Amino acid sequence: MDLEDAGSRTGFLIRDRDAKFTAGFDALFADAGLEVVETGIRTPRRNSLMERWIQTCRRELLDRTLIWNQHPLLHVPG
Repeated sequence: MDLEDAGSRTGFLIRDRDAKFTAGFDALFADAGLEVVETGIRTPRRNSLMERWIQTCRRELLDRTLIWNQHPLLHVPG
C-alpha cells in the first residue's frame, strides 16, 4: 500500500548514521520527495526512546482493535 493511497503525506526520513545506509539509499528516498535527516553523532538513546514509543503506541492502539473483515482492516493505521 502506498502512503498516498492511505491519504498520508510524509516529508522526512529520520535515520541513524549506520554504514549500511549508503548514498544510494538516501538518493532513493530523495527521488521520492523525502528529506533524509540523520540523527546526531553518538546519540544511541534517541533510537531506543523512539522504538519504545512506537512499541507502546502499537500495543495500546492495535492490540485492542478487533478486525472482523477487510473493511475495518483497510482503515487500521500501521
